[in-house]
Amino acid sequence: MVRWIDDLKSALVLSSALALAAASTVPLLLPSLPPEARSLPLPLPVFCMVLAGQLVVLYGLLGFVGLRLARARGLEPAPFLTAIWNPQAIRWGWRRAGVAFTIGLGCGALLAAVVAAIQRLLPGTLPGTLHPPGIAAGLLASTAGSLGEEILFRLFALSLLLRLLPEGRAGTAMAIGVSALAFGVAHAPALVFLFGGWLEVPLVSWVWLIVLNGLLGVTFSLVFLRCGVVCAVLAHLGTDVVWHVATQLLRA
Repeated sequence: MVRWIDDLKSALVLSSALALAAASTVPLLLPSLPPEARSLPLPLPVFCMVLAGQLVVLYGLLGFVGLRLARARGLEPAPFLTAIWNPQAIRWGWRRAGVAFTIGLGCGALLAAVVAAIQRLLPGTLPGTLHPPGIAAGLLASTAGSLGEEILFRLFALSLLLRLLPEGRAGTAMAIGVSALAFGVAHAPALVFLFGGWLEVPLVSWVWLIVLNGLLGVTFSLVFLRCGVVCAVLAHLGTDVVWHVATQLLRA
């Protein structure tokens, strides 16, 4: 049985990595925002420090609860991190990390191809801006998004659903489906922002939002259940590296 203090340390590692990536992203994204959205309540360095502290606490708590919920369901949600605190408890396979990242690269390539087809066949049904401005911003935003969303939707939400729903394939499938749907819906505010308002979003755009993000959510869920949250983060990161970074490099 993994001690709660070890899970707390694992959660803090994940949330600290998220906090560092998110705080580093803010100065790069700020100039690309509309003028009315650029004003901050605090000086930029202080704002970034406060943001980082909030993320460490909030996502550290979500991660810790998710780790304990997953263990109560008989899962090992973070084998790599568990092995750091207790090397005798479990063996970590680096090959799994490579496979997870490769899966993400494949998902990113497929996503880029599908979006290109949508833009060609149904122009105007996707926002004109789809990526953070620049390679550095794209890489940092991808890292922060991968960590934050996997802590929230896989480690916490999926573990909670698995704990609440009946054991077995049907319960697991329902948990994956609900968490993947929530993952898709969570991207709605970004879609509204990019289109400039709720009324400006074409109806079919909601279909792209739910279907594309939902399918990715299912994929990351399966990786999480098979290999743990670190591999889920790597799969998510691989997807975003292709989608947000490689696509910009190819267009440069």
